[in-house]
Amino acid sequence: MRWMSRSIIGGILSLMVFARLGNAGAADAPGATGTMAAKAKVSYAHVVKDQTAAALNAYQAGGDGATALKTLTELFDQTVLYGPEDRPDAMREADFSLRLVQQLKHVPDDKRIDLLKLLRNNPNLANTLVFLIRPGEDPRGAYGMLDQLRQKRAELLDKYATLAAAICVVHQKPFERHINENTARAVDPVGIFDYYVKNESRMFFGIRNVPAELLVYVVDTTGSLDEMNWALAKYGGDKEVGKRFFDIKYDYDAFRKGTVKKVTQMGFSLPNILQFGGVCADQAYFATEVGKSIGVPTAYTVGASGEVGHAWVGFLQTNGSAGWWNFDSGRYEAYRGVRGNVMDPQTRKNIPDAYVSLLGELIGTKSVDRQNAVALTDAAERLMELEKSGSLQGAIPENLVAGSIRPTARKADTAMEQALLDAALHQSTGYAAAWFGVREMAMANKLSLSDKRRWADLLMRLGAKKYPDFTLAVLSPMIATIADPKEQDQLWGNLFAMFKTRFDLAANIRMNEAAMWDARKETDKAGICYMDVIQRYANAGPFVIDALKGAEKMLVSSNRSDKVVVLYEQAWGRTKAPQEMAGQFMTQSNWYRVGKMYVEKLKQSGDAAKAQVVEAQLDKTVTAVAK
Repeated sequence: MRWMSRSIIGGILSLMVFARLGNAGAADAPGATGTMAAKAKVSYAHVVKDQTAAALNAYQAGGDGATALKTLTELFDQTVLYGPEDRPDAMREADFSLRLVQQLKHVPDDKRIDLLKLLRNNPNLANTLVFLIRPGEDPRGAYGMLDQLRQKRAELLDKYATLAAAICVVHQKPFERHINENTARAVDPVGIFDYYVKNESRMFFGIRNVPAELLVYVVDTTGSLDEMNWALAKYGGDKEVGKRFFDIKYDYDAFRKGTVKKVTQMGFSLPNILQFGGVCADQAYFATEVGKSIGVPTAYTVGASGEVGHAWVGFLQTNGSAGWWNFDSGRYEAYRGVRGNVMDPQTRKNIPDAYVSLLGELIGTKSVDRQNAVALTDAAERLMELEKSGSLQGAIPENLVAGSIRPTARKADTAMEQALLDAALHQSTGYAAAWFGVREMAMANKLSLSDKRRWADLLMRLGAKKYPDFTLAVLSPMIATIADPKEQDQLWGNLFAMFKTRFDLAANIRMNEAAMWDARKETDKAGICYMDVIQRYANAGPFVIDALKGAEKMLVSSNRSDKVVVLYEQAWGRTKAPQEMAGQFMTQSNWYRVGKMYVEKLKQSGDAAKAQVVEAQLDKTVTAVAK
């Protein structure tokens, strides 16, 4: 989390809490009837709650936002130093209030206090939205959407807190999807809110019990309300949304010849896609939108195999007690194992489908646990920032219930930062930011080899089989920072053996190995890794292109430039020419791309005649297949 920079002088001031005795458990000092009661001991969490309330009260009453921000930053820093990680209530309360004031700073002056009052009067909505907005995101759009909902549906917002928060972060600006030549645009977000409220009982997972982090993959619908009602009537209760991908007949004329699709001619809509068919992009869009219409989180996913770019659908499944994302049943068999990318509805940026997969862990979790995970991760990141200024020492707040606070301040060091991230993941293993925090520490060379092994073991126990892509995304940077090449090579080998049936992951691991040997000027070993990718995975995915470039570099650096043409000739010979597709798709294939690279190498070597033969073969095949 990015915080205001400030110097901390003299440590953290002690909190002095006074209370008059007036309950059955209190007693006056002997012989002091009628005098001031003794100080009552209270929990640290209670003190922090009172302090945050006081700061927000002053802000709401017309106080200075900068003063509230300074006060709450100091209070959060105190919880970072003293809040017990196994009881993060104080940390969560302070983090919520600080995030709230930081976010409100970006809201127009004439809306700020009204929205502050709204959120303080609707605590479920407030906590959900404030913790859903991520550090670094501009909150203005989300709060602008909140203001629209406030004006039209204020009485429903706290009841449907997760729905309202999801709509705020997704529809903070006009939302649309480009499905090849067609564009689908979301309707009025208030209408989307009303649709899900009205049909809550018919939604597959419900609405109010679904975490907002998952609901963002429901409310990012771009279907019209008529289309959504049509899909709900036809597919309501469907637990195999991925199979709807195959309900759509393939428009082979468009694929082979590049003609305008029938559905484009007739009008792009869900009923028309079902009636007239389409290509994989339309199939994926149809299944994705059907899922959203019936309350199933879905993700429109794109990727590339060795032949062509492809689209498919990912969707959430559950057996009642556990949830997982299925990115397999809604795509063609030939594309199984190809990693995909998903547009994050909240940021509109592409993210690996592996990051979405981890969200399955949130099914059945409590909102307070998810928010605790956010607060603990924020605390770890704040401690990392404070570490740059040296360890901090603060006075222990006085007159507190024993055990409600750490006896000594945390030190701003790697051990304490890891402890906070570990605590965050104990609250919610599906909170990706905590895992990324560990990854960033490893990349900054802050973790020892034993630290890396411990985190790797924990991650492997969590999800090597359930979340192989995410596991590799976190582990790869950790392994890459291991200084001993033998140790690093062994770990890459272990990962390769574990994921060898996932050719995309296996190829990625080999490329990481090659990069390691390349950095150490071990030319032959790097070349072996590149050649392994070329020989095994020439038809599996686009990574063979990078492997060829790497292998060429190794040949040149080892004075074997005469072997470059042979390299490309052999690689092209391993690729397969795609069958029956339009020319524009054919040119995306590994066969065509490697062939073009081979042509250039032939020309560079002076063999113009052979280059012309190969180029003619490429052009002839593209033309013949497209007919």
